[in-house]
Amino acid sequence: MQDGSYLIRVPVSGASVICPTQAPVTEKILADMLETDVTERMRMPAAAQRGGGSVLCYFIDARGGEKNLPVNFRGTCFYHTGCPIHGDLILARCPQNFTDPSIYGFSPEEAEQLVMWIAEQFPDLNDIV
Repeated sequence: MQDGSYLIRVPVSGASVICPTQAPVTEKILADMLETDVTERMRMPAAAQRGGGSVLCYFIDARGGEKNLPVNFRGTCFYHTGCPIHGDLILARCPQNFTDPSIYGFSPEEAEQLVMWIAEQFPDLNDIV
């Protein structure tokens, strides 16, 4: 699986942001981006099948609720349980195999497509700051 060099930050409010990163993407990079010490990986239920042996995953601050971070409406919708997701989240690619801990970035083209897809799914949230 080819690693790209971009991740996508989906903030609590406002438009998604394409963030350059370095390969390999590590849990520490994600934790630093989210300003936390521990992240949690979740699979995107929508648009999850990308081909190439990878799925879309998002990473959150595992202690976001305890920290009273604001609820991320888009993240809560991605979660599909009704339980709130707190704080910003980071989108990345992960292997379909749950036991493989690898994390991959996106190519510039993939990142742009995903940012546009998120904007289309949540048009009322793109300009809120």
